[in-house]
Amino acid sequence: MFPSIDRVYDNACARRDLGWKPGIEFGNVIESLNAGADFNSPLAREIGVKGYHDRAFAEGPYPVD
Repeated sequence: MFPSIDRVYDNACARRDLGWKPGIEFGNVIESLNAGADFNSPLAREIGVKGYHDRAFAEGPYPVD
């Protein structure tokens, strides 16, 4: 597994207030990893990786305080 988790988003309000249900959940990611498949959604694959910053940082892709 990964040594750490970068960030966690809570979608409880969208589920409760809007009746929304994600098409891909954590279980889907685990299944994909076990199968050696790409765990990204079709939208994530289309968009790709977009950086938040226009420069590199010594600690990695994001500044660490």
